Amino acid sequence: MPEITTKLTKKGFSLKLKHKKIINTELSYPKQIWQTYDKKDKLIRNLAYLLTLPLPLVARFKKIFYNTPEPEFKRPFQKLMLKDLPSSTFEYKQDLKKYKKQFLSLKINFSKKPIKTKKPIKIDSEAISLLSFGKDSLLSLAIAKEISLNPIALHINDTVSPSENKLKIKFMKKLTKENNLKGHIITNSIEKLNDFETWNRAEMSLNYAHMVTGFGFIALPLAHFYNSHHIILGNEKNFDFYIRKNGEKIYPSYDQTTEWTKKLDKMVKEFADVKVFSVIRPITDLAITKILHSRYPNIAKYQHSCYGLDASTRKRWCHDCSSCMGCSLFMTAFGINPRRVGLRKFFSKKNRKHYTLFNPKCPTIYDLIFSKEQELLMLLFALRNKEKGYIIDKFRKKYLKEALTREDELRKKFFRIYASRIPSKLKPKILSIYKEELKDLV
Repeated sequence: MPEITTKLTKKGFSLKLKHKKIINTELSYPKQIWQTYDKKDKLIRNLAYLLTLPLPLVARFKKIFYNTPEPEFKRPFQKLMLKDLPSSTFEYKQDLKKYKKQFLSLKINFSKKPIKTKKPIKIDSEAISLLSFGKDSLLSLAIAKEISLNPIALHINDTVSPSENKLKIKFMKKLTKENNLKGHIITNSIEKLNDFETWNRAEMSLNYAHMVTGFGFIALPLAHFYNSHHIILGNEKNFDFYIRKNGEKIYPSYDQTTEWTKKLDKMVKEFADVKVFSVIRPITDLAITKILHSRYPNIAKYQHSCYGLDASTRKRWCHDCSSCMGCSLFMTAFGINPRRVGLRKFFSKKNRKHYTLFNPKCPTIYDLIFSKEQELLMLLFALRNKEKGYIIDKFRKKYLKEALTREDELRKKFFRIYASRIPSKLKPKILSIYKEELKDLV
């Protein structure tokens, strides 16, 4: 039987998978932060399960043993995986029923022995802000700083994407120094166990179902050390929209919906008096790009979100994926030169394949729900900015009429401020920033 062996260390915990081969991984914090955390046992048993939730599906295990006691949140974590399966199996045309059956039939055994611990000091900061360097997390950090939450930036290095990991560690040092912020990097090599490449499997999305939930739990020792009452996730409104297929609700990422964030908030409250929420929940992708780059250029310049960097010889963006194209298009549409973040423009003929408008085959769930409408509006803005190229000409001939007809509708969808669950004492300050920045767009 595959066995997960977890052991307390001076900086976190190690997690070893014993199967046909032994794979050693760890979750590692700054030593002082981990040593002062007072709920190590409870955190470890929940994280050991949560951070390996997709592992049996990816590695095709039928049973698994953990040397930790059964986690308090075993059932909610299982619900998370089941709710995410419709989305994560959709893109690669995998058999949803087969994966549900496999997940539900998995035999899991837990130990009865607890893991031992010590106790604390306190330093004050109002928020731990998760930082991936995508536009969502960068704007979240910038907002937290502007409204005086004295945020601690937390980047989690999953060690799975070497080029990307190296770049973000470098950015973390620069961004925090230039903006007078405190930041920490936590190493989580446990994610390697969920990676399809570790098991020589075909490319898949199953390994992302638990990721943001994991961030929330991983942040707890920092929240304790800094006496923080907020853990800020970068989940925008787009993740609340879904489509229905065969009776299933399919979200772009269930892990990042308002519905699941409420559940995560409840679970985290069983560890500490901490509120888990997203400051950008009231706004969508397009609004985030506009606000980030117009209001916070010193933070925006570190934006990075690329699907293909590790397979590329380039240093920051692969310049050959839909994410690179989307970042460039959104910036260009708002009159911001994409060179600010090291990107070129994507209006030549060879880039046609990256636009859902011109290449609708095999879209992701996100593309299916949003990409066509976002591209319609952003290409209309780019045309008005006098941008030129094959894509602009193609848009003018084929889609300009539709874009003009739907412009008001799309502006209302993408630039309105949606209802959200932001703590009441913070909400007025945050919404006033959004109203100021979006007033000319709706």
